[in-house]
Amino acid sequence: MVIQLALSTLLVTSLLGCAGLPPHSNPPRHLDEVFVKDFRSIAPLDCTTADVALTHTEAATFFSRARVLSSRQIADNYPVAPCFVEGTLRADGERCDWRITAAATGFIRCGPNEWHFACDDCDELLSD
Repeated sequence: MVIQLALSTLLVTSLLGCAGLPPHSNPPRHLDEVFVKDFRSIAPLDCTTADVALTHTEAATFFSRARVLSSRQIADNYPVAPCFVEGTLRADGERCDWRITAAATGFIRCGPNEWHFACDDCDELLSD
């Protein structure tokens, strides 16, 4: 009886602990209406618009070439860039926000879901 109660308590605690997590979702397959809205830099002397000057088409190309990785994989294997461009797009019909950094990493956020990207084949997109 004590073991059964302990297992029931563990199960309920586990379920409650997962309630705040976003649902698992596969990355979007179809992206369109990619729009660059803004450039931001936390180090304007070191990282400028020239470091990540993407057109709408180039931003779409970034996501088509990039691989989906975990945020941990990106943190462990890619540098942090102090500047980025951001905008909106449609992912499988849903309006979403995105960001691409000068380090050729980025993300797409659709509601509670977020996918992280890195593009090892995007040097010409992110260089002068």
